[in-house]
Parts: sequence; C-alpha cells; structure tokens
Amino acid sequence: MYVNSATSTSRKSGFARIACVAGLTAVLVGGSCLGVAPCSAYAATAQTETELAALTQQVNSAATTYQQATDRVNELNEQISEMADEILDFEQNKLPEQQQKASDAAANLYKLHVASPNVMSMLLNSASLGDLITQGKYLTTIQDDNTAELERLNAMHEELEAKMEELSSAKDEAEQEQQKASDALTSAQSAQAQMAARAQSEDAAEAEAARKAAEEAAATTAQMQQQGSVSNSNGSSQGSNAGSAGSAGSGSSTQQPSGTGGSSSGTTSTSSWKSGVASYYGIGDGFMGGTTASGAIVTESSMGVAMLNVPLGTYVEISYGGRSVIAVVNDRGPYVHGRVIDMQPAVARALGFLSVGVGTVQYRFL
Repeated sequence: MYVNSATSTSRKSGFARIACVAGLTAVLVGGSCLGVAPCSAYAATAQTETELAALTQQVNSAATTYQQATDRVNELNEQISEMADEILDFEQNKLPEQQQKASDAAANLYKLHVASPNVMSMLLNSASLGDLITQGKYLTTIQDDNTAELERLNAMHEELEAKMEELSSAKDEAEQEQQKASDALTSAQSAQAQMAARAQSEDAAEAEAARKAAEEAAATTAQMQQQGSVSNSNGSSQGSNAGSAGSAGSGSSTQQPSGTGGSSSGTTSTSSWKSGVASYYGIGDGFMGGTTASGAIVTESSMGVAMLNVPLGTYVEISYGGRSVIAVVNDRGPYVHGRVIDMQPAVARALGFLSVGVGTVQYRFL
C-alpha cells in the first residue's frame, strides 16, 4: 500500500496553519493564546509523517528484497528444469549406449579372467622375448579399456546426481529466503497501513481543532470590536458638535484595513464588515500547484485569498451562510469585473462555498 506522504504533509500543514493563524489573530486583538495547542498538535503530526515516510521506505526495501528472492527461485527452477531434461536425455539416449559398452567390458574381463591359465600358457610359449612383451601389452590395454568404460559410466551417473542435488539444495535455500522476504514485506505493509490510519485520524482531529480555534478567534475578535465600539460611543457623546463636523469631513463610513496607513485617531483596530462578490480557484481550473503572488503554493489546504489592492499578508475574516473563516491575502485577483475576493480551496471548503461557485460574502480586515 503506497501513501502519498507529500500530499498528506501539505494537508496537515494547512490544518495546523489554520489553527496557528486563528491563534495569531486572537493575540493581535485580545492577547489570547489560542494557537498554542494546535501548533503543538502540528509538531506531533510532523513526527507521524516522519515515521510514515520511514515505513514507506522500509516497505519499498522489503519489496525489492522479495523480488530479488523470487527472481532467484525462478532462475533455479529453470536450471533444475534444464538439468532434468539433460538427465532424461542421458537416460534415454546416452545411457543405453554406455550400458552396452560397460556390459561388453564386463564380459571381456570375465572371459579374460576365465582364460587366465590359457593366457599365461600363451605368454610362456612365446617364441621370443619380443613376442612376450607385445602380447603382455595387448592384454593390459584390453583390460584397461574395459575397466575405463565401467568407470566412465559410473562417473557420469555421479556427476548428474551431484548437480541435481546441488541445485535442489540451492532452491531450498532460495525458497527460505523468499519466505523471509515475504514475511518482512507483509509486516512492513501492515505497519504502514496502521500508521496511515493513525495519520488520517490525526487529520480529522486537527481539522476539528482548527475549526474550533477559528471560531474562538472570531468570537474574541467580535467581543473586542464590541468593546471598542462602546468605548468610541462614550467618547463621542462628550462633543456632539465636534463629532458631527468630523463625520461630515470623513466622506465614508467604511474604515481602511489596519496596517495600510489609512486609519485615523479614534478608530478601532479592526475594520467594519463589507459585502462583495466572491469566487474560488484551484479546483479543476489548472491553478492547483501554482505559485501565488507571495510565493506560496496553491494546495488543497491553502487558506489564502486573492484581492487586488489589499497588501499581501493582511488577514481577512470572511462570513457566508452562517460560517466564518480567517484567511490571509497572498495573491492578486480576481480579474473578473465586479468580484472582490477569489478564495483558495480550503477557504471555500470551510465556508461551504464549493457548491455555490460565485456568491456574495461578508468580509472585514483584521
């Protein structure tokens, strides 16, 4: 079982990043520390990913060893099959001929043994010493040839049997190695499957933790904004004439995002809610895996949005259909007239926006 650890790592990093962003938002507006627990969970997830990668490497190594052992067994089976064919050919074609030669040799030796007294008499009755030596050499040659035929037959049998025994022994050892490799592969695959299930469980736990952290951060932000509004209301009641003049000179009730240099004395650190048409990208449009204007990569877990004139790195809270999510501006767009926000996959998914495609959302800068 193969697990795409790179995709899983990106997904986990995204979830942990959501929670850390939520914690950072709470720190910015109220001094809370909501991001600590999710970031600790992210560290644990990184360790799980490291273990899963090690198990994947172990599975690949075990699979290679098993394949090598299987190839060795197959090779030995082919050699044994060839040796069996050679033995069969020997027994059907060569053996009868050698057996006949050995039989003739044995008969000749027997006849020579039976005729030994006559042979001895023939040698003693040789006409000369030269005849005696010649007849002796002749008899010795006959005996040596007959004995050699018997020895060759025996040697051929022993050689074939030795080869077959050697191949059979090698095959037994190879099959044992193959079984060990198979057991190691099965064990590694089982451990990998368990770790993958554990990683998947952590995915779900982190997603839930990120969701809760985002909700808590949003609630803290709303509470701090409400407190700031009450404070501003109390301050404005002390000088209504001056306040009216200041209001007439502003020309707009919409505040600029914090950090842009447009906020004036007496405004809160968060902007008011606005509405605008939003869409999403990165799913089925070829932008998945692309690089944003800030250098980030668009993935399934990307919690970024594209806006035209908002500084990169600005945090924005988006609300739709009773759901809220905090994202970061890391890209430029959308380039369709009338739209103000283009959401990346995880943002649209968190808002339940995938089935909508294009719709009006509420948003404000943090």
